[in-house]
Amino acid sequence: MELNFWSPGSSGVQGRMSTVPMRSRVVRDPACVRWEAMRWRRQLRNPDGFEARVSRAQLVAMLLAENMDVDAEVARFAGAADDAENITILQVLRFADLLTRRMHLAGSDDQLLQLAHLRRNTEDLAERMIEWTNQDRL
Repeated sequence: MELNFWSPGSSGVQGRMSTVPMRSRVVRDPACVRWEAMRWRRQLRNPDGFEARVSRAQLVAMLLAENMDVDAEVARFAGAADDAENITILQVLRFADLLTRRMHLAGSDDQLLQLAHLRRNTEDLAERMIEWTNQDRL
C-alpha cells in the first residue's frame, strides 16, 4: 500500500488555485524582468517607460553636453539594428543581455575583457536613461 500525501505540479484544488491562468498572464521581456530583479539598480517609477522611444540623436547630444562621451558612444549603436532613429531603455537592456551571452562565447581573454567593459558601459547608459526618465528629462 502506497500513501502519497504530496504531489508536485498542478494537481488538485491547491494547484489550480495557486497558479495564474494562461490567458491572464502578461508576457514580459526577459531583459526587463532581469533588470527589475536587480534591486540595487535604478528602477523606473512607471514600468511603461521601458518602451518609450527617444530620439537617438537627441540622447547622444544630451550625453555629450554633460561630458559623457562613453555613454554617448554606446547610445550611438546600442539597439541600432532594431531602430536606427530612436532608442528605448528596453533596447539598451537587450543589448546588455546580448553582450553577456557573447562573453560566454569569447575566444580570448582580450575579447572577454572588451565585452565586459562594453556591457558595464551599456548598463551605465541604461541607469542614466532610467534616472532621466524618472526626472522627466527624456
